[in-house]
Amino acid sequence: MVSAVLLAAGASTRMGVPKLLLPLGGEPIVRRTARSLCESGYDEVLVVSGGEQARIIEALEGLPVRHAHNPGFSTGMGSSFRTAVEHMPANSEGAMFALADQPFVTSAEFRALLDTWRLQKPLIVGSMFGEVTAPPHLFARPLYGELALLQHGARDLLKRHAGSMVVLHFPAERLLDIDTPEDYERAKVRVAAEAR
Repeated sequence: MVSAVLLAAGASTRMGVPKLLLPLGGEPIVRRTARSLCESGYDEVLVVSGGEQARIIEALEGLPVRHAHNPGFSTGMGSSFRTAVEHMPANSEGAMFALADQPFVTSAEFRALLDTWRLQKPLIVGSMFGEVTAPPHLFARPLYGELALLQHGARDLLKRHAGSMVVLHFPAERLLDIDTPEDYERAKVRVAAEAR
């Protein structure tokens, strides 16, 4: 059992409104990312949400996902890792963590992490977009204890286990976090261009 975890509990402080619910290409950003995860071959998709949980659940209606609420979402991303670990199935072998505000990472990239892990079984399958290390990352079960102790992101954990990590390289343009209104405008232009 390998889970895909969608981290969707951020407070959207830089955007000023709940960014994951903003429309992109005719659907909420969170649904676009969740749909890609659902199409990528993982045994399940677990969505970790925070203050907007009810609206996130509504936005994902009809998709085969499981929900977990992170009551400590305002304390940072580490609390979402903890929530995910607490909700892992008993037979879980690994978990891939993706960010809901990266709508241009596709099911092909998510699937590549899963295929690599199944073939090689490293402790971590990490991602690089051009020269930037960024989620998604897949972690094997032996690291769940360390994931549950994270305060923020997984950068230190990745460094600590660099010798046990396989890194996949993806196109730099796949990496566009939507954090600000300017990011959102860029994303809308890009989606419109792709639709032509």
